[in-house]
Amino acid sequence: MNVYAITLDKPCLAVTPIGDRYYKLSQDTTVTVHTDIGCLEMLIKAGFITNFRSGGRFVDGFVDQVGDEKKSLIYLIHDLFYTPCDDCNGEHPVTREFADEFLRDGLEWAGMGKIKRNVVYYSVRMFGKSAYEDDDHLTSTNSALFLFKWSAKDCG
Repeated sequence: MNVYAITLDKPCLAVTPIGDRYYKLSQDTTVTVHTDIGCLEMLIKAGFITNFRSGGRFVDGFVDQVGDEKKSLIYLIHDLFYTPCDDCNGEHPVTREFADEFLRDGLEWAGMGKIKRNVVYYSVRMFGKSAYEDDDHLTSTNSALFLFKWSAKDCG
């Protein structure tokens, strides 16, 4: 998949740090992801919690957790993909494989070098299955805080 643009309905992501490496979205935000296979549109509501990280503490030595908005968007969307969605009948909006491919390709769009994005991608592939399949204390809250729409054509 080729991610060629991500747009927000706001000038930037508005988040509040809430401790233990977690952040909460401060306002509703609509994110549109343009890819060569279609368009993803997501309304992420205020209160959605993310850690802007994929791969856990292992990758901290290689990749900053926050600071670059493009990379933060990719991590936020990947966290969303790993969350079952009330709007999708309690199912994940995409498969784990799609989510992880999006992560790798999105990080390329965000300007992350090949070695770093491969460290992130392969750590998620090796250790992310439980995060995708097992619900935690954030899942029940986050699952009600986003809407997801896929279109097989470009959304303009």
